Amino acid sequence: MKPDTDQLLAYIERTVERTLTACTGCGKCFDVCPMTRYSDLLPGRPGGEVVAGVLDILRGKAGTPAAVEWTRLCTQSALCIPVCPEKIDPMLMLRLSRITALGSTGAQPLLPNPRRDPEFFRRINAFAKLQLSEAELDEWQR
Repeated sequence: MKPDTDQLLAYIERTVERTLTACTGCGKCFDVCPMTRYSDLLPGRPGGEVVAGVLDILRGKAGTPAAVEWTRLCTQSALCIPVCPEKIDPMLMLRLSRITALGSTGAQPLLPNPRRDPEFFRRINAFAKLQLSEAELDEWQR
């Protein structure tokens, strides 16, 4: 059964509102993210500044370039969830930011839609076939 689009958008709106209300923008989720080191734009940035930009994306605003970059890079490692002092789900916050940044909620797209990239699934398949050693996995998760 296909989910009702109106129900899905209503769920997204409720979840975004809860996140905007609860998130203090402390940046602890950003600080533990293993993906920030894979960006030329993110290392050394204050976490609170980047999170504030993500919250702007959730509000339908442009967000900062760093916030858009972090939204793009999130791989849903879930390392951010246990460090949130407000007990929100930062991984879900970034997922909703990505949905918004892709223009899926009606906001102006901030990211290119990967479904329009003919190489997108080929790159996913190549990445999935990588065999990482235990040391490489440990390094990636730091």
